[in-house]
Amino acid sequence: MFPFRLVHPNPSKPFTIGRKSDNVLHFDNLMVSRYHAVLEFTDGKWILRNLSQNSITMLNGKNVDTAAISDGDVILIGPRQLRATLRGSELTLLVMERETASDVQTVSLSTEWKGIAISGFSGSARLCKEKGNRSSNGNRDEYYAEIRLKSSIVDEGGKRTRLIKMKNGDVSRFPSAVVGFRNNDLLIESTGTGFNVVAKNVNVFAGKKQLLKNIDFELPAGEILAIIGRSGQGKSSLLKLIQGINRCDKQSIVRIGGADYRKSEIRRRIAILPQDPPLRPELTVEETILDGARSSMDVKNFKGDALTRLEKFCELFGLSDRRQNLVKTLSGGEMRRVALARELMGSPGLVILDEPLSGLDPYNSRILCTHLKQLAFLGHTIILTTHSFEALQIANKILVLHQGEEAFFGTVQAAYANFKTNDPQTLLTSITTNGDASWKSLHASHETSKAPETRFFFERTKLPHNFAYTITITVKQWFRDKGRIAALFLQPVIIGFLLSQIFSEKSSFWTVAFAVILCANWFALSLSIREIVQEKEILRDKFRRGVSAVSTLTAKLTLPVFFTLLQTAIVYAFINMRLTVTPDLLLIAVTLACIAIPATTVGLFTSTLAKNTSQANAFLPLLIIPQVALAGALVPLDQMQDIGRALSSIIWSQYNQASFLNILLERKDDIFNTILPLAIALGFYIVTAILLHKLKKPR
Repeated sequence: MFPFRLVHPNPSKPFTIGRKSDNVLHFDNLMVSRYHAVLEFTDGKWILRNLSQNSITMLNGKNVDTAAISDGDVILIGPRQLRATLRGSELTLLVMERETASDVQTVSLSTEWKGIAISGFSGSARLCKEKGNRSSNGNRDEYYAEIRLKSSIVDEGGKRTRLIKMKNGDVSRFPSAVVGFRNNDLLIESTGTGFNVVAKNVNVFAGKKQLLKNIDFELPAGEILAIIGRSGQGKSSLLKLIQGINRCDKQSIVRIGGADYRKSEIRRRIAILPQDPPLRPELTVEETILDGARSSMDVKNFKGDALTRLEKFCELFGLSDRRQNLVKTLSGGEMRRVALARELMGSPGLVILDEPLSGLDPYNSRILCTHLKQLAFLGHTIILTTHSFEALQIANKILVLHQGEEAFFGTVQAAYANFKTNDPQTLLTSITTNGDASWKSLHASHETSKAPETRFFFERTKLPHNFAYTITITVKQWFRDKGRIAALFLQPVIIGFLLSQIFSEKSSFWTVAFAVILCANWFALSLSIREIVQEKEILRDKFRRGVSAVSTLTAKLTLPVFFTLLQTAIVYAFINMRLTVTPDLLLIAVTLACIAIPATTVGLFTSTLAKNTSQANAFLPLLIIPQVALAGALVPLDQMQDIGRALSSIIWSQYNQASFLNILLERKDDIFNTILPLAIALGFYIVTAILLHKLKKPR
């Protein structure tokens, strides 16, 4: 991400820009004059005046002496760019810290090693002769460049390397630089954050159903593409392809920055915001944004830079005063800005938004559009679907979809000419009234240039530790939900009190053991069965960025198991007041753990399979009833039918029942009553981990 800052000129004072330190906005660059330009608020307008005689002052690409500033204008002061955001008399300047002048370094190579620096990576390079090969004219040996870096990097597929070989004409891309090898010279050019996107002959499927056919477009880095069309025409389907939910055929080509979109390191650097961004309502704005940083920033960068980025994005998106507010207290527009800030913490090269303006009032729509334009100004490439004409006003390119096919692709001006209107709203309306023949004609006339072959290399990313952090976040979510806290502590007290009024010294230990086991199963399943499904989209995004599915699952297992043990212990304490036996508490704890662990793993497994929380809740009776029927408490095992006995062997509560009864009767327990429930838990744990790991893989 380009470093940036926000500056707020005071309307009551001249705002001077120049190289001398006494200017309000100071640029230490020889291409900036000592007193280069001034901004003044006069007669209700902000006026830019050029003070320089020998350097560049431009407004929207044109040289100016004096000009009025409008919202969205881009000002060039020498090599430095500023973008203006205007709200009445309030002017905000988004200042690029990176200079716009192309920084190209040419390194002439020889057979000796020569030191180089590429986008933060240091190393050396040399020429190597290709054995047995001659150039096309047959007179000169063919050479290739060999680059050896001091620290290892990863390619777009995640493979580590320190040695890069480049043939003549090859191009490699680093996070902030493009490296080419031409005629024994290594050309190193600094670049922006954004990825260019090329789609060629893209056919999108959901199962066997084809959703999109022959989609072609090319979007340069740092531009905004608006995908438009009426509902059901395939807008979201195209975004879900890049997200990895939908699939394409073998002939389809989608390249992001020159690399296949399915490559793991490319996918980590794509920000995807669905129409209703999944956020944890019980976290604060600050916690939510930092959560995005933990799943996308290297651990060293996170410790040194995360808070600075947080402050900048909060200021950029107008969230500085809301940092400590819970997400559930925010408006819809604020939630989307929080979600966008969270995704941007990892400096993505491509930002994808599905209907970002849906449901927003005109005021919040304008604010979000302003921020999207600012992100493009900072170098991010943006693709969004929309029904809103406001999004068209900020787009550089438009892709029109109709009946699953491409109807138009080009600039906004070309779209207005094609649809014979200058009104964005009329353009949107006219899309649904054109005949199929004209759509196909337009589609046939459009061709996309061939995607360049580019190798990507990235810094190795080691994410911050996830296990303890996930537990901490879950604890915050649980304990900020008053209803959940009441259920955690009141439920076992009420159940325990009722059971204490039912049981007495004459009660059967068989029944007592069954009651405790049934309570433990209920507690474990009810605590875990919604834990994955309610934030599956958040987890999908985290796993795509490299967060460990195993550490996340283990953390999600730990808390329900702990509270199941606590709740069951409370119930047992009430019941024990009515009993005459005093079994070993350690044995009781081990037996309760053998109930809680398999029940929780099955709850998490079910939560992973469920499509929504309602579906997960519907599985609760189906999971509880077998524990009741097959535990051997209602009907002894030797009295069951053959099928019932066979099913009971894979039900952990049967072993729990036998173990707990042995403890109450002070008999020696069979070790298999401990081993088998834990083995069942391990099996479900492994299957669940595999299912979660698959969430990150594209189809």
